[in-house]
Amino acid sequence: MATIDKTYAVRWFGPFNSIDEVRDFEIQHEDREFQLYLLQGYKKCAKTRESYYCGQTLRSVSKRLSDEGHHISEISRLTAIWIGSITNVTPSKEDINVVEKILTAQMRIIFGEQCLLNLTNTKFPTYNAYVINIWHDKKGKRRLKYSKYSIPDLMPDLIGHEYIKDEYIQYNKIFGAPKIKWTDVEW
Repeated sequence: MATIDKTYAVRWFGPFNSIDEVRDFEIQHEDREFQLYLLQGYKKCAKTRESYYCGQTLRSVSKRLSDEGHHISEISRLTAIWIGSITNVTPSKEDINVVEKILTAQMRIIFGEQCLLNLTNTKFPTYNAYVINIWHDKKGKRRLKYSKYSIPDLMPDLIGHEYIKDEYIQYNKIFGAPKIKWTDVEW
């Protein structure tokens, strides 16, 4: 059986310091849909270990973050919010789930399970999938330098998920490529 490969380009914007900043940005960019978000910050009483969360939404990110019982309420000192838009395809709910799962799996590798607030989305796709992370500041300009220990500093620009199945075994493999050297080329 042939292997299906899917690639998702996610344009991330941030860092934002509050839900209000995210709301203002979404209003200014109402022509764009943001399906994903990343949170970074400290839980109450945490002094050195930051917590991370990757989430998805079909509504606006600011409305999702304002929901009662959302994980953002577990973070007493918010360091950053990044919001992401899948730009190379019109994503289905399944596509958004796959991207969130791949990001969450990579975050588990980078930060460790004890630092993640994610406890759901454990189903990997049964095909190979790749996520390309492209980071922008709040003005939309490409970011090539990041604050040390920020999510874009630690998250690979390319994350791959390989689905392997033969007559004996079936497993999923996640790998991340280090930072890609982006160059501006005019065609």
